[in-house]
Amino acid sequence: MTIELTVSGMSCGGCAASLQKALLAQPSVTQAKVDFDSSKAVIDGELSKAELIALIEAKGFNAE
Repeated sequence: MTIELTVSGMSCGGCAASLQKALLAQPSVTQAKVDFDSSKAVIDGELSKAELIALIEAKGFNAE
């Protein structure tokens, strides 16, 4: 399942890279692409939208 989220709170490309790495570290995530310029995260895997939002918020960002 592919889920696209809008992520806010990223201040640089390093934030996006850090968040992408954290998402990819999850066993249930098969692919993740976080783009700072568009403030988008596209995630493939078995996690629900609510679980992904909780994970992103735990890293200090907001997602919807």
